[in-house]
Amino acid sequence: MKESFFVMTFFPRKPHVITDGEYPIYVRISTAGQKTEFTIGRKVNPDNWDQRRQKTLGKSRRDIELNKFLENMRSRFCEIHNRLLIEGKYINPQILKNHYFGLVEKPKMLCDVFRETNVKRKEECERGDICKTTLGRWERCVTYLEEFMSLKLGETDIPIKDVTAGFIQDFEHFLRMTKECANNTTVRYLRYLKNVIQYAIANKWITDDPFIGKRFKRTKAERGFLTEDELRRLMLLDLRGFPRIECVRDVFVFCCFTGLAFIDIKTLRRSDISTDADGKMWIRKAREKTSETSIIPMLEIPVKIMEKYRDHPTVVTRGVVLPVMTNQKANAYLKELADLAKIQKHLTTHIARHTFATMSLNNHVPLETISKMLGHSDITTTQIYAKMLDKTISEDMETMRNKFNGMSF
Repeated sequence: MKESFFVMTFFPRKPHVITDGEYPIYVRISTAGQKTEFTIGRKVNPDNWDQRRQKTLGKSRRDIELNKFLENMRSRFCEIHNRLLIEGKYINPQILKNHYFGLVEKPKMLCDVFRETNVKRKEECERGDICKTTLGRWERCVTYLEEFMSLKLGETDIPIKDVTAGFIQDFEHFLRMTKECANNTTVRYLRYLKNVIQYAIANKWITDDPFIGKRFKRTKAERGFLTEDELRRLMLLDLRGFPRIECVRDVFVFCCFTGLAFIDIKTLRRSDISTDADGKMWIRKAREKTSETSIIPMLEIPVKIMEKYRDHPTVVTRGVVLPVMTNQKANAYLKELADLAKIQKHLTTHIARHTFATMSLNNHVPLETISKMLGHSDITTTQIYAKMLDKTISEDMETMRNKFNGMSF
């Protein structure tokens, strides 16, 4: 029920015990036959009180201040009443009183709710359900939201109920243009936001879903990789005068022959490497991202690289297999390495993993075996790497070529 008016009355009430000759002042709020009364925490000399005008007639500084307080209080109640009318909210005396004293629950804010869901993501990370990288993306999405709202709205947070389809569209534009996010990265952040909105809807903090009718489509990513010739050129570079670049090259080549992701090579320890009865060395390591175990036979090249850095200070101190620097620095050096090896591709640490998968496939290693070495829980993930080179296809067709070429027709 919405009321277009309310009545507010100030009056002094005689206390049970009079100590200083003054009466406490009460206020009565009435609307639609309902009322509530409460003291305003001020007192007045009853001889100075004018009930018709609802003010004190005293001339002292204290009386003047009291009249000003009563007027401000009346104005504040009028402001609350008008706002509730505009918002179409239910109004009664108790609701007006609660708003005046700030007892009404504040609206849930978008970034606060996002961080609340991130607490759950952190718990999932600690359980091993998601990796630290994924958790970092969830946390980064909140930062991007704050930057976007600061730029567009001049504030770092808004009530989650105020999120509209237009807001989402503008945020998408901000991610693509200001943050220069690729399509799949943009889609990932928008899906994180959608998850938060669904969480708010489930808790009845928002009624309308601003994502209704919106579809975000990921594009099929082209997995870059090095050909065997390009990898050979990289391996043959003489980098003895540049130990840092040489180290990055060696770690990259190690990954090209083992398929380990950057985070996995960084945490690879001697205890993850075992030797079988035939003297062959194997890597058995749970992936940091999925906890799936990668089982990888070590070829001669990664074994040589491992032995090369056996006495490196970082290897000895940390107990790791190779001295791996940060991903950012490694990618910077890989750019230099690509120039030195005359490779016209954008080299990153993850290219090594793609190279291993593609090289294995093109050397007739079954897809199921590659999947196990990469530590994939689903073979469909491995199929993304399945790039067949013309040379491999030609070799696979050699039997049929020899059988049918030259036949009369």
